[in-house]
Amino acid sequence: MSAATTLTSGGTTVGQPAAPDRDGTETRKPWMISAAADCFLILLTPLIAAPAVLLLSSEQVGVKAATISLIVAAFFALGHHLPGLLRAYGDRELFQRFKWRFILAPPLILLAYFPLYDFHFDLYRLIILVWATWHGLMQVYGFVRIYDARFGSTSRATANWDWMLCLCGFVTPRLWKPEQVSHTLDHWYAAGGPFISQATLNLIRSVALAACVVVILGYTINYIVQLYRGPRPNPLKLVMLASGIGTWWFAMCFVDELILGIALFDICHDVQYNAIVWTYNRRLASLSSSLSGFMKFLFRRGAVILYVGLITAYGALGLVAPLVADGTVSRFFYGLIFTSTILHYYYDGFIWKVRDKTNQLNLGLRQSSSLQTTALNAVGTYAHALKWSPAIVILGLLFASDAVDPPLTTEQKQKIEHSYANTLVGKPTLPSKKDELSWLYTRFEAAQAIADTVPEDPGAQLKAAVLLANFGRNDEAVDRLESILRQSPDYRDAHVALGDIHFYRGNLEQAAEHYGFAMSQSANDMERSAMQRKLGEIELSRQDFAAAKNKTQ
Repeated sequence: MSAATTLTSGGTTVGQPAAPDRDGTETRKPWMISAAADCFLILLTPLIAAPAVLLLSSEQVGVKAATISLIVAAFFALGHHLPGLLRAYGDRELFQRFKWRFILAPPLILLAYFPLYDFHFDLYRLIILVWATWHGLMQVYGFVRIYDARFGSTSRATANWDWMLCLCGFVTPRLWKPEQVSHTLDHWYAAGGPFISQATLNLIRSVALAACVVVILGYTINYIVQLYRGPRPNPLKLVMLASGIGTWWFAMCFVDELILGIALFDICHDVQYNAIVWTYNRRLASLSSSLSGFMKFLFRRGAVILYVGLITAYGALGLVAPLVADGTVSRFFYGLIFTSTILHYYYDGFIWKVRDKTNQLNLGLRQSSSLQTTALNAVGTYAHALKWSPAIVILGLLFASDAVDPPLTTEQKQKIEHSYANTLVGKPTLPSKKDELSWLYTRFEAAQAIADTVPEDPGAQLKAAVLLANFGRNDEAVDRLESILRQSPDYRDAHVALGDIHFYRGNLEQAAEHYGFAMSQSANDMERSAMQRKLGEIELSRQDFAAAKNKTQ
């Protein structure tokens, strides 16, 4: 069929080509789906998602951020992998073009998960963090280019400015959220990366801000030039940029709990993805005979409820791993989640390219000499394999090294981390095993380096202080904790840690003062009970047994 074929879905005309005006020019239709659907599912989704998430997490409703994060990670983040996987394995023509990628990638990624998780958890987290950021910015960029292509604005210079704006918009906020910087550095150091000083971080931040200014100026100039020279850019792309980049900035920099911000962005990202894949596959089902029978059945008119139901069911698999008690079952399902996530990032990097002529057709874009219409085919297989070969070789050597000389497992590392970085032990007792002690020293050095590099993150300062105390360096620990409280006087955890150190050193009055303040800042009964027990221990030390009994009841 020709590109002029019309697809109707629920009364909405999708991908209909532009009709000529009386003067012979084309009437350009700016929407990807329709005005209402684009606003609700793509452009203005954050205006619905943000209030919903913030209301659920508010004190009035009281849903915990961890609960919201778990639900979003399952039903939205994991669930939205399914539409892309359906196309990869349900579109016979696409499968033939990339057959070996689709056959080899799933088992290789699943096999890589187990040594990564068992021995290199921080590298595993770093891969997810970097690729998730790249994936998010590339989706926004893709939507922007589709909107422009519907207006015939396909200039390479404009595409480059769009990409640079998305890159700056997604990378820069990660540099300014102290908690995010600390977490990234923590994974980076644990994966073996070199230390980064505060001066270097400040330089990177300054360069990022300067790049943002330059890109915004260049983008504005190019936009004005395109308005006068033509073809004019689609004004909806500015809404898409403001929506996508604005949501990311809000999630990274203005939502107090990082996992809540990520959940908010994920909801918008996933709804947008599900909407465009439904639209694409509806059109593909009517134009192409390459789809499997199941795909044609699923993407028929009126089957949107089945589509959403399958996405929800697939997402429900994400609840199995964190909720089941059996470690083997949990580990297997975590492996499936990792495999699904990496496949989603990897496949989306090549199956949805707007320059592919098949994608242009099924997105309802006009194919003209100004549009790149290269078909992605197997000729690029060798170049693709060459591009990924360094990562494959590095991981292969890493896993081979693990087989010859196994490092500490993730479980062992987490146990040591909990004992020395999250809990004050009172009397310092370092691990007796040489490999455990060596690893603990590296974590100690990394924690101090992160605290020095990101002094505005109280969490990083607290971790460094706890490790100092557990290494017997109590004076330095107290200095760090007092510095935190000068910066954040109401930081409850710092008061608890400072109270613990004073208690172990016999400074009972000071310990009681900090415990009392921590109790006044407690968010729930469990935290208040913990502080009452600590105050009871102080009364026991004073041999005031009646007061101690009263405190611990």
